Amino acid sequence: MNGAHGQIPYTQSAASLDVPPPYHFPGVNVNTFIWEMDVSLIKHYCDTYLNIGTPEERGYTYRPAVFWPYATLLVLQYPVMISAAVGTDMPHEVPYCDRGVISQTEVFIALPVVRYGRGPLGLLTESALEWALPFIVVGNPMSCVCGREMLGLGKLLAGIECGQSTYPRSFRTHMTLPGWANDKPDTMQENLTILDITTGPTLPTFRKHSPSVESLATALSSRDMGWLMGQMQSVSNMIDQASMEMIPTEMRTIGLKQYRDAADPNRAVYQALTSCRSHYSNIRNFEFYDEKDVTIEFNDEGSFHELLNLFFRLPKEPTGEKIRVDAQAAFKFEADIDFDQMRIIRNVPIQDRFGHYVTEGSEDLASPWFRPWRGFFAGRKGR
Repeated sequence: MNGAHGQIPYTQSAASLDVPPPYHFPGVNVNTFIWEMDVSLIKHYCDTYLNIGTPEERGYTYRPAVFWPYATLLVLQYPVMISAAVGTDMPHEVPYCDRGVISQTEVFIALPVVRYGRGPLGLLTESALEWALPFIVVGNPMSCVCGREMLGLGKLLAGIECGQSTYPRSFRTHMTLPGWANDKPDTMQENLTILDITTGPTLPTFRKHSPSVESLATALSSRDMGWLMGQMQSVSNMIDQASMEMIPTEMRTIGLKQYRDAADPNRAVYQALTSCRSHYSNIRNFEFYDEKDVTIEFNDEGSFHELLNLFFRLPKEPTGEKIRVDAQAAFKFEADIDFDQMRIIRNVPIQDRFGHYVTEGSEDLASPWFRPWRGFFAGRKGR
């Protein structure tokens, strides 16, 4: 083996699309929509994709953030995407940070989940709030590859159209995704509509109605509050406090990164829970939509049915109808976004078909608050 401690260096190809982090994305336009979600569906997602193995084996348990039973749908338009990595390990190759920029549009649904450590000490030092992204699509193939290879996010390549809706200061998104209209053997895959979003103009509007008193946005969407937010140099602190830090200005994602065994596709040769920090800074031009003027429709058609089952309780078979979501809050802003602090939360030990370990397990469960301090304390030697 090559490298220190038996580590094998990655063989980089000049034709590869996987650009290593960190990344810097200035001037991103973000439209955000929040709706209430069935917590039991979030729990099912955690048990299926995050709680792999027994509690004793993994040392933690992921559960829904029951104090925030909402799904957050974000539509992001990146005018410029920059690799912030310094230098390169590729001989005679131009560093990625010197290769120029790309742009893209991205849509994802984020679910807050809580990782609970085991035992009193683990509960204190290994628990963390993280964001699972069960659905994430992008319009750029390089971003799609990087998201899967580097960040462990299950990105899909989609057709995403964004623009202004009927009125000035309004917004619309139309999204298509490769899928099958039905499950017949001779059905050809094609690009089908999976999501449509339209809004009215941002507040204040000419509409006679105002946000519901039961709305999540009521306390935040008055004209005076909007003016105050617009005057602040850093609105992110106010957003964090007003939303109990659940409107994400700093997201620590959690995702299952895995590769199949080519000889046995039902087995994995690599499996790990990976985390990455996306930090929103320089937030500006923050405006609310009236949630009554927001229409969010998912298309329950063909192969999309299985995907939508992650977020909605649906009949056994696709209905062919649109699933309309009632937004509890909707807003837009601009921000600079940085992706950094890549970590492997847990590297799952892998056995071959004879029961021999081919990949040793490892973990890095320290809570964000505890990480700077753990060097002052003796590590846990066992569970």
